[in-house]
Amino acid sequence: MRSRLIATSTALLIMGGAGLLAGCGGAQSALDTADVAAGKTKFVGACGGCHTLADAGTKGVVGPNLDDAFRESRQNGFKETEFYGVVKRWIQVAPQAPRPGSYPQAMPQNLVVGQDAENVAAYVAKVAGTNNDSNVYPITPAVAGTAPAPGKGPATPADGGATAP
Repeated sequence: MRSRLIATSTALLIMGGAGLLAGCGGAQSALDTADVAAGKTKFVGACGGCHTLADAGTKGVVGPNLDDAFRESRQNGFKETEFYGVVKRWIQVAPQAPRPGSYPQAMPQNLVVGQDAENVAAYVAKVAGTNNDSNVYPITPAVAGTAPAPGKGPATPADGGATAP
């Protein structure tokens, strides 16, 4: 009984310590330690052919304009740590096109990795959406219709939802 109590206490202490460290060293720490200048250079070389970003001077047309994509969120008070997390995750798991050669063209997953990914994510988090000349696009739903009732599964045209706009 005593060993079980010690094991449980130790596990809780480790989990609590890990949570505290994660809270102290998360996205803000990565933003503070990233090399933003190196991130800009890597962005221009690896990402700028597809993405427009005013600060980088890139005019890509295949991927989204990052100033336009982030401006409304920035105006609504989203923090750089949130942009950093979104960009870093997007680099890792960028959705792939449904079939080769289809539009939109897919962003390669893990186009930049390791410290390069940290630097690019920090750079984009600091500058995307800060250009006052960018357009603000409201977010619109991907499909028209109503959401299904809880527990009913996905909405379908038969139940009044999920028709393509």
